[in-house]
Amino acid sequence: MYYICSGTVGDMTTTTGVVHQHNRRSLWSSFRRHGYFFREAAMLTISIGVILHLDRVVLGDALALKHLVTVATDRVLLVPMTYAAITGILVYRRVRFANKRHRALFTGSVVYIAASVPLHIYISYIAKDVSFVMWFPMWFSYFLLILVYPVFLTMFFRLRYKS
Repeated sequence: MYYICSGTVGDMTTTTGVVHQHNRRSLWSSFRRHGYFFREAAMLTISIGVILHLDRVVLGDALALKHLVTVATDRVLLVPMTYAAITGILVYRRVRFANKRHRALFTGSVVYIAASVPLHIYISYIAKDVSFVMWFPMWFSYFLLILVYPVFLTMFFRLRYKS
C-alpha cells in the first residue's frame, strides 16, 4: 500500500510478450489451446455412463429400463459422446503423455468412447429399444463402475496438452 500511495512505483512493464499475448489470441486459437474441450466432453460422457450403470446396479435391469435407461436418455448421452469421440481423435497428437502406459490408457479411452457411438446410434435411432443393454451381463457394469470409469475420469481430469 505504501508504494501505491507514495507514487514511487510507476507503470510496470514486462520484457516478455506472454502477458500481452492473451489479448491477441482469437477465439479459435483459445478453443484449440483447450483441446477443443475434449476433456470436458469426455468427463461428461463418462459421468452420464456412471449414473446409468449405477442405476442399473442399484435398481436392477427392469426398474432401470423403466425409469432412467430410455431412448431419450440414450440420445442425450449420444451428444457429448459423439463430440468426445471426434475431438479425442483430433486432439490425440496434442496430448502430453507422461509415459507409454498413459498413452495406451488414453488411446483405450478414445477407442472405448468412439466404439460406443455406433452402438448407441443403433440403439437410439435404428432399433429404438434400449433393452439391448440387458445383453451385457451385470458384472460388466460393476467392472466399469469399479475400475474403468474411475481410471478414465482421473486421467481426463489430469489431461494436459502440448503448447
